[in-house]
Amino acid sequence: MDVRQAQAAVAKALSHKNSMKKHTQTAILLFARTAQVDAASKLLTDVAVMHVLNKRVLKTVRKSGIDFYRFTEHEQRGTSFGSRFTNAIEDVFNLGYKQVICLGNDTPLLTPQLIKQAVRSLEMGRAVKGKSLDGGLYLMGMHRSQFHAANFEQLPWQTAALASTFNKYITNLGSDLDILKSLEDIDSTADLRRFLAGKDARVEWIRLLARTLSRKRNNHNRTITRLVQVYHKQPANKGSPFLNVA
Repeated sequence: MDVRQAQAAVAKALSHKNSMKKHTQTAILLFARTAQVDAASKLLTDVAVMHVLNKRVLKTVRKSGIDFYRFTEHEQRGTSFGSRFTNAIEDVFNLGYKQVICLGNDTPLLTPQLIKQAVRSLEMGRAVKGKSLDGGLYLMGMHRSQFHAANFEQLPWQTAALASTFNKYITNLGSDLDILKSLEDIDSTADLRRFLAGKDARVEWIRLLARTLSRKRNNHNRTITRLVQVYHKQPANKGSPFLNVA
């Protein structure tokens, strides 16, 4: 895609009017590629699972009631993750919003309530982050005054050092930072199995993924089937049990 095509794609994404938009001071940037592209570039290679993750985060974002803009690979501009992410945030700020909340598609337990909690932090003049258990971030919220493109682009993106480095980035600006509860993200098939076997997995996620993969005869699908079967033997408020899954 050349520069002109990329700019046209961004303009199309940002001009899209959906019924949820209220033109408030805060917007959500959903920075998530299409299922096919994500599956090709991650250790989680199942397109069907990526499709479920994309669909679910869109549902969560819509339920929050906050204006949102989704940037897939068609709208992203830049030669690195940092440059693409920085350009996308700048594009949303240029629409006139004062605060932006950035989300990805790999955190199954993200809720509308956590997004609204982030909005409240921003409304009090504070930056906000939600930390992934692997040291990355599943949510990042900033004011326009806290966004300095050149420095922001140089953060250690897609590494375990991101969460701690973002802390320093914000504190060096003399700003306060609120921290949301930590959540598990899914970047690989191993992450998915660990999530589904853990105490925080929700039965609706297990059922959803089991249905998604029901036509596949592989160990992954048998693992999910086992989890569903064992889950139903547990007390309703205990969550799914921990299993040692190969």
